[in-house]
Formats: sequence, C-alpha cells, structure tokens
Amino acid sequence: MATTRRSFLTGAFGAGALALGATGCSAISGEGGAAAPVGSDGSGSAPAQLPTTLEAAPPEVEAFHLAENPGMSESFAPSVDRAPGDGSLTISVFQFIWGTPPVDREKNPYWQELEQRLGVTYDPQFVPAATYDAKFSTMLASGDIPDLVFVNDQSAVHLQAIREGAFADLSETLGGDGISRWPNLAARSQDVWRSSLKDGRIFQLPSIVWPITNLAVMRRDVLESTSIGPEPQDADQLMKALIEAKGTTHEGQQVYGFTKIDRPMFTSLFRVGAEWQRDASGDLVHMSQTANYREMLTWLAAAWKDGVFDPNALTPAADSTTWRSAVAWEAVSNAFAGPLFADTARDHPGAQLDYLPLPGFDGTAPLFIRNVPYGRSTSISAAAAQDEERLTAILDVMDYLSAPWGSEEFQFVRHGIEGRHWELGEGGQVLGIEEHAAELGVQYVAVDSGSNPYRGHPSAAGLAERFSAVMESNAANSQPRLLEGYESASATFVTKGAQLKQSLEDFENGVITGRESVDDLDAFVQSYLGAGGEQVRSEYEAVLKAEGL
Repeated sequence: MATTRRSFLTGAFGAGALALGATGCSAISGEGGAAAPVGSDGSGSAPAQLPTTLEAAPPEVEAFHLAENPGMSESFAPSVDRAPGDGSLTISVFQFIWGTPPVDREKNPYWQELEQRLGVTYDPQFVPAATYDAKFSTMLASGDIPDLVFVNDQSAVHLQAIREGAFADLSETLGGDGISRWPNLAARSQDVWRSSLKDGRIFQLPSIVWPITNLAVMRRDVLESTSIGPEPQDADQLMKALIEAKGTTHEGQQVYGFTKIDRPMFTSLFRVGAEWQRDASGDLVHMSQTANYREMLTWLAAAWKDGVFDPNALTPAADSTTWRSAVAWEAVSNAFAGPLFADTARDHPGAQLDYLPLPGFDGTAPLFIRNVPYGRSTSISAAAAQDEERLTAILDVMDYLSAPWGSEEFQFVRHGIEGRHWELGEGGQVLGIEEHAAELGVQYVAVDSGSNPYRGHPSAAGLAERFSAVMESNAANSQPRLLEGYESASATFVTKGAQLKQSLEDFENGVITGRESVDDLDAFVQSYLGAGGEQVRSEYEAVLKAEGL
C-alpha cells in the first residue's frame, strides 16, 4: 500500500521542526526487516533474546494538518530519571567529524555542560569522515579500543572488527527486560534490533532510520531555462537539459549538471538495483553483471565527456555545492529537516531549489533501494564491558545521549545551551546562535530513538506538500535489499569487502572520466569475481537458499 498525502500529518515542535508522520506502509516505516543469520560457519552463539520495546513518551505537541498549524511547543519534558555519574569515570570515544573539530573543552561551555550532565569526563577522538575507515583500521591494529566507537556495519572493515571480538556482546545485558534501565535505548522496535544482529547476537546499539534518506534536488530556475524544462521524463531528456544547463552562470560561477558523483542517484535513475540481486533465471548476481549497470556507466561517461560534471566532481568541496548543481542528491536531513532551501535562497539570490521527481532512464520509473531498518550504530569495546559497573555507566551515558525528539535531553544534546547556542523565535522556533556554533559537534555516538516520522524544518513548511508527493512516489518505487540483515553471512566479504568495494569504485571512476572504457566491463567483472567476488556470491547464495530466499 502506498503512502498517501493524506496520511502525512504535520506537528509543531520547539526544536524547530515540523513532523511529517508516515503510515505503516513498509516502504516508509521500515518495518519487517529479515532476521540476521548465525555465522556463516554455522557455529554462531545461541540467538539473542531481543530487547523489550518501551515506547518513548510522546512530545508535548499535537499532530495537525499543515493548514492548521497552531505554532510550536516551547516546553521539553525530561526522559531520564537517573542521577548522573559521580565524575570519576572517563569515557573514551572514537567518532566521525564532518568539518572542523569543536572548540577545546577548556574554552567550551557546551562540552563542560555535557560532562556535568553525564557525570563523566567525555574524551572523544575526532576522525574526519573521509579517513574514518583507515583510522578505524589503525585503531583496531593498536589493540586499544575506546569505550564507545561509531560503527558502520555496512563496511567490511567494521564487520571484521565485530567478528574478531573487538566489541562487547550486549545480548545478556540488553535482552528482554534487561534493557528497561535504559528507556531511551529501549525506544526502538524489535525489527531494528533483529536486523542489526550479528551471528544472532547484539554487538551494537542501532539507530532508528528513515527507509529513504535522500532525494534528488534541482535548481528549478536553471532547468526551467532549458528546452526540456524542470521535469525530464527519461535519461535522454535529463542529459539534454543538463548539457544546456552547463552554460549557466550564477554569481560569477558556472553551474554544472552535477558537482558530485552520487552513485545512489544514478543507480536509482537506471534501475540498477541492489549490489547483489537475483537475475531473470533466479541466480544471484552482482549489479555489475546487469545490462542496466552497463547502460548507467555508458550514460555517465557521455555526461562527463559533454561537460555535465564539474571537473572536480571526484573531489568535491567540503561545503555544499548544491546551489551550483542543476541536479543534486541531497539528504532529507538537509533538504527538508534542515534549512538548505532557505539558506540557499538567502545566500545565493535567484537560486531556486526544488525537489526533482527522478525519472526512470527509459521513461518508466526509477528504483530506490531502501535502507536497512536501522541507521548509524555505536558499539562498546569488549574490554570496557568486562567491568559490569563500567558497562552500566557507559550505557547510562548512551541512554542520555540518545534521548528522543521532544525531550529536554534531546534539545540540549542536539542544540546546546539556551541563550548561548539557541534561542526561541516566533512560534517557538529554535534559532541557532552563530557566534557560538563552533562549540557544538562534541559527540557523534548518540543513536536516534523514539518515533521516526519525517520532520521538516520550520523554513520548509511551504515545501511539505511537494516533499510528501515526491517521497510518496519514491517509496512506491522502492524495494528492500535481498541481503538485508545478512551482510555478515559472508566471511569473504568481511575480510575482502573493502578491497572489492575500492576496486569497483576505481573502475567506475575510470570509465566515467574516460581513463577506462565501458568495453572493459566484462574483463573487470571477471577480475572482480576472481579477486573474491565469486566467493562472496557463493557464500551469500548458500545462506539465502538455507533461508528459503
């Protein structure tokens, strides 16, 4: 059943967001993920008892239709009824950072207040996102695993760390009602826990996540100036529009068709599907073996040759280049839950952003691959968990950091100190104070909890109907991954997945930029399969057959 526009309700909230709730449709809710298997060698531990789900307290706000927006709540209820630590514990953290590190602790009131509220010394190591996997490997090799580690279990490097025992098995601690001490960590469905199990056990604290987290955004003013217009109907029309758009300038800078190589947008456009999929004969194949993948590479190479891509698309600037892109692939967190559109209109007068209903390459429909039912995760080091008192204290910290939207703790963790980092504007909107913004960004290990509707930034209120319509279409043209929940079932993927991924990316970049040819695809596929891809395929095939999939 497709999500309807009527089923999207909006709600006002003092954190500066409009809540767009989704129906129970699997395309939007993410319910129904497959159970994770035992180890591929058949020797996995007994499956964990899934933690009991405790519903998060609803925020003090009533749902409403956009036209009846009554304003925003200005009160935030606490979600943690527990005294902070006594200050004697130092918790080490290994985490992402997207930009410049925050102001040092000694000069940072937010960091100091965070430690006071947690009752611990919070000692993070900030790692740039671009080098995270490399630094992660170095950290593992050192044998000194911090207490809390941001984990991306879709990465072979991170899966290998889990498999090799770097992180604590939390199954006995959190299983069943054991999680009740930490109600914020318990505020997620059992599907979220089930799909994140590794060898049937709990090795990570998983976030709730939107099943579809990105969508295409266009410079409407640029596409309207082309002979095709703002809604191309297939890949050929899109190419023609982008070739025409590349001659546009704005504020003295050239506008390109694309300023980044966003692979998920192109695989959606060409209906490539998930990395591993069934072919017409029912055999498990890699996406690079499909005709649609070949068509995608051919189209991208032609686009590069015709100047559709920014020449720096392989190494894009750290700051947003959306305003210089006729079409971009943007996170919902920026393009609806954030102020991207409003900021662009303010900072680049005349640049008009809008959501692009992405077509299918052949004039049919695109194909979006949904996220697994959980998002970013945090793991606890196995060494830290050997001390039960320390483990409890670490989970207390994670429970506080992971407070749900609508709570007092969420407001502080995400926005900072009222009067220094934010203030309430008209209607209860949270307005950031730029002067002290560099003090934020201290932590990136919290896992999202509670309900999970699409929530819009107040400045995006006028976009709600348009966003709803585009996302409704995207959801209707989406499907889950065949291997959802089974990523760790291939021991070869765990050990060789990073190298295989890099070889695929290198080949794609070579074809796109003209250093290699699409004619070399068959030879590359054979090389890829010979370097471990075939072993990965056979291991996944065995597990899928055992599960009747």
